[in-house]
Amino acid sequence: MLLATAARAQAPPGPAGAGPSDEVPARPGLFRLGALYLTPYLQLGSLGIDTNVFYSPTDRQTDFTASGGPGLEIVRPFGRESRLRLDGGLDYLYFARTESQRKLNGYGTAQLDLVGVKTRLFIEERYASSYSRPNFEVNERVQQETEGTQGFLRRNLGDRFALALFGERKRTTTDSQDYLGTDLGDTLTEDRYRAGGELRLAVSVKTQVVGGGEREWYRYPRLPERDGDSIKVYGGFRTDDTALIVGQALLGYQWFRLDTGGERSGLYANVDAAWNIAPKTKLGARYRREIDYSAFATTGPTPTNLNETVEAYLDKLLARNLYFRLFGRLGTLASDGEITIVTPDGIETAVRDDRVREAGAEFGYQFRTRVRIGVTATYTTRESAFETFGVEGLLAGLTVRYNPPQPTFR
Repeated sequence: MLLATAARAQAPPGPAGAGPSDEVPARPGLFRLGALYLTPYLQLGSLGIDTNVFYSPTDRQTDFTASGGPGLEIVRPFGRESRLRLDGGLDYLYFARTESQRKLNGYGTAQLDLVGVKTRLFIEERYASSYSRPNFEVNERVQQETEGTQGFLRRNLGDRFALALFGERKRTTTDSQDYLGTDLGDTLTEDRYRAGGELRLAVSVKTQVVGGGEREWYRYPRLPERDGDSIKVYGGFRTDDTALIVGQALLGYQWFRLDTGGERSGLYANVDAAWNIAPKTKLGARYRREIDYSAFATTGPTPTNLNETVEAYLDKLLARNLYFRLFGRLGTLASDGEITIVTPDGIETAVRDDRVREAGAEFGYQFRTRVRIGVTATYTTRESAFETFGVEGLLAGLTVRYNPPQPTFR
């Protein structure tokens, strides 16, 4: 089962706004040292029972697992909203009986966020080493290192228009590991580059119409025949945090092309919206549809999957800081042609058309605004044309999460 982790990923660009908020900013750290604010913390990703350690359809093994480690966040504010933020720590994955799955990893992030009346500039450099399942397509944990930089620039053009530009580069290095006849070190080691922009029109105080596009370039140092690029164009709506329905709904089209000539295209969607039913109740939904690389070689024109994910969740604040969360998730992937895997029983070939279902619940307590402690349970099942990928498992236990504040781009 995939372990619960803190939400440390960078938030995607949000709607444009008129500039800095008039609200008094929260204290940026636990301790103050001159102009710096420091917050030491202990991150506990999960603590409980995993009923399927190796994510196997037949050889299921139950074990006690825990993950986490110490971390330190340093913040240097500039004015009301601008700041420099450094964050880093260690993450140890522990299994009581399964020594082969124990790993020590770490992460680090440096962010510069400059906010003016009409302009915002955000730059981030990040690094992480991990030992986990990279996606639903791969059932084994893989050792990876990722390093990358991203930038975001927003400029308000009057009262209603805003222009946003963004770019990113990401390098992923994966250790060589034979997985069903495929070396994941070859297919999961890659360099990605992304550039794009958006034009935003405010149609009300809380709602904006968005039109934009982006292009990505993919480079595979160990398998140059996988090199390619893709283009996405999209449009839709975004709302701010005070709206009745908060989030975005973007729909468009994606074109994927290999440098050697193979092509694949399809509809693109990125929907993430939450309905504030009541002051203490939130009902949300997410939908994502896009073309991305497969970890396997395919017989189709491109080595890609069409991935779709649908999620619904309910967040309920019961009393003061007590909360309850319930969610369900459905994911599908369809390969571009057949893939071939090598198992102990022989060689199997088929079109991969997987369906993954997840359901879970969490009950816990919120400390201040950044720390949560709760009891969670998540159950996962998968259907596939390959018996190897048809697995199920339960992860239940205690979680303690420290969630550093992440900037939302407006």
